[in-house]
Amino acid sequence: MSGSAPTPVRLSSGRRWGMRAFFLLLVLALAGGFAYTEYSFPDALVGPQQPIPFSHRIHANVKQIDCQFCHSFAARANHAGLPEVAKCFYCHEYIIPDHPWIKHEREYFEKNQPVPWVRTMLIPDHVHFRHRPHIEAGVDCGACHGNVKSADRLPEIQFPMGFCIDCHRQHDAPVGCWMACHT
Repeated sequence: MSGSAPTPVRLSSGRRWGMRAFFLLLVLALAGGFAYTEYSFPDALVGPQQPIPFSHRIHANVKQIDCQFCHSFAARANHAGLPEVAKCFYCHEYIIPDHPWIKHEREYFEKNQPVPWVRTMLIPDHVHFRHRPHIEAGVDCGACHGNVKSADRLPEIQFPMGFCIDCHRQHDAPVGCWMACHT
């Protein structure tokens, strides 16, 4: 044995180019997959177009704003309701106030008009759903409303009676017509 170091294996310029091209394609494929997942997949559950493209994904997931901050009536009234336009400007007075959609929303604010949101969570007119008992029981909003944190636009959801009855039975909640929903 001689004391010399082994000779490193050198790739030909063609093989080096091939390896670089492979890694470049791999990086592009991963970036494309990320972009598709991040920007296209939330649209898989696209609901009706809204007058202002509000994103639950950004507000509830990325910014981690609690549902009840915007839907503050959920814990104290029969309907969760939609926030007043003024509530949006708690943040948007300072955060991207010059964005075209925020400017459009400001028009509603300055005219003292509510944004004409298209309703997406639908229950029959004869059902009197109350959020408060569900909040007090610790039911997560997503149990009924789905994973809104991943959606830019919410899909239209209709709540059939069976959905509610099944949940009430699983959680030992009242299922009598007049005790639960039809009061």
